[in-house]
Amino acid sequence: MHVGDESAFLKLDRQAQAQGQGDSWLVTAVRWTGWSLAAATWVSGALFGLYILLFFGGAAAHGALDRWNESLDHLHPVNAPAATAGIGFHFLAGGLLLILGPIQLIGGIRRAVPAFHRWLGRLYVLSAGIAGAGGLTFILANGTVGGPVMSTGFGLYGALVVTAAMVSYVHARARRLETHRAWAIRLFALVVGSWLYRMEYAFWFMAIGRAGHTTSFHGLFDHVMTFFFYLPNLAVAELFIRSRSGSGSNATKAGACAVLLGATAFVVTATTYFTANYWGPGMVSGITGAPL
Repeated sequence: MHVGDESAFLKLDRQAQAQGQGDSWLVTAVRWTGWSLAAATWVSGALFGLYILLFFGGAAAHGALDRWNESLDHLHPVNAPAATAGIGFHFLAGGLLLILGPIQLIGGIRRAVPAFHRWLGRLYVLSAGIAGAGGLTFILANGTVGGPVMSTGFGLYGALVVTAAMVSYVHARARRLETHRAWAIRLFALVVGSWLYRMEYAFWFMAIGRAGHTTSFHGLFDHVMTFFFYLPNLAVAELFIRSRSGSGSNATKAGACAVLLGATAFVVTATTYFTANYWGPGMVSGITGAPL
């Protein structure tokens, strides 16, 4: 965005605040439940981001890239430097996205330090592009453990991340700020997909066991998850975008509140389980170099 866009952001935020004064209680409820989910997601995503940076970065620092396979088989294929580099950049950029992303959605920061919002946005878009390109490089160079179905689903995910990042940036540069924010929300919904992929597996294992899952990721649940970890996120993002704008029926707004509250409860439950059993031990393991 241009330097003069700071005033445009301030004007848009003031308009949103003025509109909020006349909003119905349902619109206010949508806003607060949305931010509750965003806050829970930020805490959980930040923990996962730290796990990625400390475990995978720590393994690399200790010269033990083969330890990446402790998290998921074939993440460090032998004699495939392009695949290793691609997934390495994917992890690094993805960790930054999870930690920094929610900051961009906080209106108070946009209003107080718009220049910071602008430059962090550029870093965020660049990181999204690197994460998407790194993941696609890994798939093209090595494939995935789940075969063609997983490669297709993950490849589509990477392409959507890169596309959302580019479109969000283009609308920001053109000062179409409401459209830019909508695409920024979609981008954030996609970015948390890599985190949700692990969360949803953990929740499934806790509730159902390992039905539909195989060690080679060729089970029915594995195939569903290849697409489920990001497509529903986009649906929730669209529901939030339309509800926060004040459009839509009261039933739509009430439904949005219920979905957002349910998602928040899921995030809190799964984060507690994952931090205690996987992310916490993984962070310690990455720092110390000890096996999981």
